[in-house]
Amino acid sequence: MNLYFISGLGADKRVFQKLQVPEPFIIHHLEWMPVNQEDELSQYCSGLIDQINLNEPFILIGLSFGGIVAMELSRQIKPVQTVLISSISRPEEVGKIFMILKKLKVQKIIPVQLFLKPSRILFRLFGAHTNEEKELLKNILRDTDPLFFKWAMNRMFSWKNEWTAPGLIHIHGTNDKILPYNKNMQAIKVEGGEHLMVYSKAKEISRLLLKYLLKK
Repeated sequence: MNLYFISGLGADKRVFQKLQVPEPFIIHHLEWMPVNQEDELSQYCSGLIDQINLNEPFILIGLSFGGIVAMELSRQIKPVQTVLISSISRPEEVGKIFMILKKLKVQKIIPVQLFLKPSRILFRLFGAHTNEEKELLKNILRDTDPLFFKWAMNRMFSWKNEWTAPGLIHIHGTNDKILPYNKNMQAIKVEGGEHLMVYSKAKEISRLLLKYLLKK
């Protein structure tokens, strides 16, 4: 079974490197494409489909913004399952703080470069506590394309969805500060998990993936 992992805002497969998902699962990583600011999310997702082998059964696994992309891809193609990690399946799941930021249009007020500059605040928001986790986040922020980040922020804040992907599995940390866990989420809870838990709690996330993949 092919697993296609989709990383978060401008991130890449490095965030998934500690996951242990043995055979019969085969791991693939979707690569972000260059983006035009005018691109709609559905249009952009259509361009990612070329990286997926539609002739064999597959599962989509999206992290953070990658979860939103996975939901949109699931509309256009037919995965066996769609898995969200530290993400949302509907805009209603984002919580009050996120809605306030959306109304303030914070992505248009604050320069993108500030979101991509390593700081104690960002480390705390993502849940990067050890030197290893901080170094990973630093490298990801350094390599993030500001234009892609700006586009993705705009698309995330404007995303609308009432559709539920068949076989949907949602895994979410109870201490996520980017997308706080709330009662609107029908998610498998990871106690104490933060936004970077796919890396910091890789053993537990691996266990949950193996437990729930192909079980629905």
